[in-house]
Amino acid sequence: MARSVSLTLRRANAEDAEFAFRVLKETMREYAITTWGTWWEDESRRETVEQVTAGRTEIIEFNHVPIGVRLVDRPGTHIQLVQLYIAKEFQRRGFGTELLNRLFVEAKESNLPVRLRVLTVNPAKRLYERLGFVVVESAAERYFMEWRP
Repeated sequence: MARSVSLTLRRANAEDAEFAFRVLKETMREYAITTWGTWWEDESRRETVEQVTAGRTEIIEFNHVPIGVRLVDRPGTHIQLVQLYIAKEFQRRGFGTELLNRLFVEAKESNLPVRLRVLTVNPAKRLYERLGFVVVESAAERYFMEWRP
């Protein structure tokens, strides 16, 4: 599939920190305000810079154009999808599904579940459910979801 080949991930560098923050803010600010009544601009920027600096953040590119941010942890017992943010202009084109399918391949090869958390107000939950994630726990503001190979 041509799309799959054109969709790449690369480790973020210091120059990517502003882009990563911009995508986070664009995709999550509204949900944060709906959930907690506020958006923590300075804290969110600081955390984004720390994650990029620590080498934890990946930049999602389509045809060499940055379109989003991904952060995945692999503690050994599962694969934790911490962040998957696609810039609004690139949403609803199958990029998130493609990236999740790639994680599913890794999960099958390692026989580990994929876990994530999503705000209850975030419509991305429907995507996760469509791809086979199930809610394994919930809190007032979040769903904790898991996909098993």
